[in-house]
Amino acid sequence: MLTMKRLLLFALMAAVPALFMSGCSGSKSRLKLGEAADGEVVEAEGLSAVTPDLIATKRAALSDAYKNAVEKVVGVFISARTMVDKAVTIQQNIFGKTDGYIKKHEVLREGKEADGLYHTHIRALVSYQQVKQDLEALHVMDLQAVGNPRVAILLDETIEGEDGQNTACSDALAQGLLERGYKVVDRSELAAIRVVEATQQLLEGNPKDALKPIMQKLKAEVVVTGKARASRLTGQNLGGLISYRGSLTGKALKAKTGEILAAVNVQGSGLDATHDAAGSKALTALGNSAAEEFAGRIATELARRSSVLVTVRNVPSINVLSDIKDILARTAGVGEVAMRSFDSGTAELEVKINSATSADLAKRLSGASAFKASVTAQTQDSLEAEIQ
Repeated sequence: MLTMKRLLLFALMAAVPALFMSGCSGSKSRLKLGEAADGEVVEAEGLSAVTPDLIATKRAALSDAYKNAVEKVVGVFISARTMVDKAVTIQQNIFGKTDGYIKKHEVLREGKEADGLYHTHIRALVSYQQVKQDLEALHVMDLQAVGNPRVAILLDETIEGEDGQNTACSDALAQGLLERGYKVVDRSELAAIRVVEATQQLLEGNPKDALKPIMQKLKAEVVVTGKARASRLTGQNLGGLISYRGSLTGKALKAKTGEILAAVNVQGSGLDATHDAAGSKALTALGNSAAEEFAGRIATELARRSSVLVTVRNVPSINVLSDIKDILARTAGVGEVAMRSFDSGTAELEVKINSATSADLAKRLSGASAFKASVTAQTQDSLEAEIQ
């Protein structure tokens, strides 16, 4: 019996230090690094101060490893600047619920290391699709509309063909664009230019003279112009109310060049007890509809003209994808890199460019040392590559 007790005591004394040994190895991992059916397997390390409560120490280190595993995935979808700018939001809504993103994990090794801290190394299956969805829901993944372009609105608005001071359509359009991330020239600032003259020149298809002061004095990058008309609908029994129907034909121009970015033709109606109120409601409806259509089209067109869509196939893991993103971001003349999608080993990244070209990006990818890539197709605004 004494011999057995001694053996048990010896075994316990040997086991306790082993928990804190640096590099203590676990069993062979069954999780394979790279993309899986329901996520991505990544490696991460967590740290914790060593306390007398061994269980609490291990839990703290594992929790930190979970956070770092999820952070690797988050870092693929958003830039480091966004990570800092939205730190509180991301911490509370993403890193605060890492358990929900980790589908399974394996401890590769754990123990106290030379720095005096408890280290836990894991492989974890992270649901990157869920991470992406939550980032999108928080609006931290959205590419800004190419720097939040400043928009000047110059519309010719009339009710029953009579020019007046009604700006209901312009006001609704401005509010709609503001809500969607654009900057809009305030009405008071329009006094710096000859508004009526500039509007007429734009409507007549002579933007050159009109755009110069708009760009220089108003600092606008996009100009929205067009005609908004509201007319009374007759022959209807509306219980004493008056109905107006309106239409807006408009276009968005790039202030620097006069290029048409988007064109819309929308309809709207208004119902009220007076002519002015019903007509204003019809114009407001036009502005709301135009904002919805213009916002997406302007952003898409500006992004297309100032960015390169990079498609990389055969990407084996999140780690390699992170390397690709870093290399593109460090290319001279690149402003920002944003993930668009990552599915079945194919990644799409939108690269905002200041002075770089798709050829510069191709050169950087094909010359990378962290992975071997070959460029398979290239145009002015797109690039396709394959990891070998």
